[in-house]
Amino acid sequence: MKYYKLVLNARNPKGFWGKMMIRSMNKGHYGVTGWGLEHIEIKDDFTILDVGCGGGKTVFRLSEAAPNGKIYGIDYSEVAVKKSKKLNKRGIKNKKVQIDNSSVSNLPYNDNMFDLVTAVETYYFWPDKINDLKEIYRTLKSKGKLLLIFEMLQKENEPDKWAEVEKLAEIKAPTESEIRENLIKAGFNNVQTYIKENTTWLCAIGEKE
Repeated sequence: MKYYKLVLNARNPKGFWGKMMIRSMNKGHYGVTGWGLEHIEIKDDFTILDVGCGGGKTVFRLSEAAPNGKIYGIDYSEVAVKKSKKLNKRGIKNKKVQIDNSSVSNLPYNDNMFDLVTAVETYYFWPDKINDLKEIYRTLKSKGKLLLIFEMLQKENEPDKWAEVEKLAEIKAPTESEIRENLIKAGFNNVQTYIKENTTWLCAIGEKE
């Protein structure tokens, strides 16, 4: 029952089980997030957006990596936004962090604003993946990069590995080729993908021209 309730709250955490899911995400995604961030350079004055910021742990890590920059986080779950603001209250007070209740499909930010956009374990839930990637592309500076991090990669030799989660959460685990193709369709250049050996962890990087 607990697993079922948590998975049902993965898309848009609400209420008690939403809070539990956000707590689980902050803890469970820590390792894959750290691994993914190793593949990108973060300068100390970067302006960064974390899409689907959940409980705010990645925002916090990014604020430590870019102490002279500014970190933004968005999530369309009000529960997630509240939790993220609580975790990052010092950064918000110092005006180094800003958390907004919004969607990847309609980012409330100017064109050419970010040096880096990150998205950890959220791509599965995006309603229109190509156009949502284009919306991120719009907000990136020239030579800015998008970093997508996945824990659930679909591999040919394990086609049913994520079947239970996919059914409950109404999502589809992507393949490496799908991620590469969608980034290119959305306009990104210099697309790179990395898979951690003996896992289904994947990170993908795309750059704005």
